[in-house]
Amino acid sequence: MITVPAGRYISTGSSIHAIDPSAKIVSFIALAFSSLFLDGPADFLVYAVLWTAVFLLSAVALREYLSTLWGIRFLLLLVVVFQSLFTPGRVLLDLGVVRITVEGLANGLIQSGRVIFAVLFGITLSLTTSPVEISTGFERILRRLGLGESRASKIGLAASLTLTFIPLISLQTERVIMAQKVRGVEFDKGSLFKKVKNALTVVIPVIVTSLKKAQDTAAALQIHFRSSSRAGIHLRVSRWKLPEILLTATAFTALLGVILL
Repeated sequence: MITVPAGRYISTGSSIHAIDPSAKIVSFIALAFSSLFLDGPADFLVYAVLWTAVFLLSAVALREYLSTLWGIRFLLLLVVVFQSLFTPGRVLLDLGVVRITVEGLANGLIQSGRVIFAVLFGITLSLTTSPVEISTGFERILRRLGLGESRASKIGLAASLTLTFIPLISLQTERVIMAQKVRGVEFDKGSLFKKVKNALTVVIPVIVTSLKKAQDTAAALQIHFRSSSRAGIHLRVSRWKLPEILLTATAFTALLGVILL
């Protein structure tokens, strides 16, 4: 069964989807960044309320967010274990060689919570904003920061292609793995040399296919006269209304509150 890669854009027609892309980019990046400074139950409670409100308004299934967190479960576990074992303080559990401290466990949980909220806000942006909208939003932000039209268009195009190819490569990798398993390839058995050899049966086809897709995309861009010397034509006009202002104001208020207080 081929599944949709975690974090891929899902259109639900919600109020969050309708917000201007540049407003979402600025707001969710600010929220994700400020999540790394959370400290204390009050901070986590405020950000939990903020994300819950965005989640309910986005109308995206909860499993989409949970699948992304499941993908970083080992990273979160490593953070908790590392902090618990190597942070000095009051000993909670003494197993001789291994000692778990209260302060270490608390720091591990705080660090993991920061990562979780940063990932949640970041994945909300990709779930509610298409790659084309993200590239368009980046172009508008860069132009407002003083970059030229041509340079902003190049960076926006690069961002759009990157965000488009990541889920495609993920899908292609899953298809190749399933095809090789059908042929009898076992990736988790045998010697180290055999495992590397079996892994190459996936890596090489994925690289070849990705290069072919990149070549086809470049040819299509040339056909449609999308070159480095010509800016793209945007079909969506950037108009900030009350939802955009509220989202941006909330994000920066949260950012300032976490950093300054």
